Amino acid sequence: MIMRTPILETQRIILRPLSVADADQVYRNWASDPEVARYMSWTVHSDIQITKDWLLDAENHIDDENNYDWGFERKSDHVLIGSGGIYYKEEKGMFTLGYNLMKSCWRQGYTSEAAARILSFATQELQQNKLYSFHAKDNPNSGKVMEKVGFYYVSDTEYDSMDGTKHFEAREYLYVNDDKVNSL
Repeated sequence: MIMRTPILETQRIILRPLSVADADQVYRNWASDPEVARYMSWTVHSDIQITKDWLLDAENHIDDENNYDWGFERKSDHVLIGSGGIYYKEEKGMFTLGYNLMKSCWRQGYTSEAAARILSFATQELQQNKLYSFHAKDNPNSGKVMEKVGFYYVSDTEYDSMDGTKHFEAREYLYVNDDKVNSL
């Protein structure tokens, strides 16, 4: 089913497509922070043009049925605090979930809240019954988010940063939509 990346909501967050107009907030709030980028497949943005280029790519993929990318806007003050989404991986035959959040918002439940809403979109609107995700072993808090929203550990794996400068030992997780499976 082809669907434009929609605006989603949770109790505290609006999940909305990102645009180049968001570059200042994205760059300042998390993309330029080495601690946020530490375990990500992307590397820290050394200047705002890198952020603008990424956001232009995100804008160009808003109608891509294999790529749903959202900015996480906090409702209380309309600040972008992170981003995430689901991306179809041909080699796995399913979507993968990814996310990142500005450091001042860590350990406040925002990531779990956003991830749960993204999973709801994937299973209800896109009719997906399985998704996977992974995290660097040195970043166990990301695994806690995955488990909190219903993923379970399946195996060890590894991944490299997109530029090939970082290599990570990782843990891979699977999410199975029990409602879909039980109705078969």
